[in-house]
Amino acid sequence: MTIRFQDVATELEHINTLRDDVMERAFIALEQRHATLAAMLVQSLGDRQRAVRWMCRHQNAFSGRTAYELLSDGEEDAVWDEISLMGDAPVPARMSSARMAY
Repeated sequence: MTIRFQDVATELEHINTLRDDVMERAFIALEQRHATLAAMLVQSLGDRQRAVRWMCRHQNAFSGRTAYELLSDGEEDAVWDEISLMGDAPVPARMSSARMAY
């Protein structure tokens, strides 16, 4: 079976579109259910898109889990703790703490 690179590119674009949609819907739900947490995260990271992506990233601070995984496990305090640490850190440190843990 031969794979065409154009097919791969098209499929990846479709997957990324679906992923972006899920990330946006998840953050809207966060804003509705945990409005203060969502607002503080946006404030700490500087803009909404960074906050949307941060919530979905696997974080070293969360043992490789996402903030959504913590919230689903009832560990909202751990998410708040990380947000408060970001607010205390200088901007360059905030950017590095938002990197994925893989």
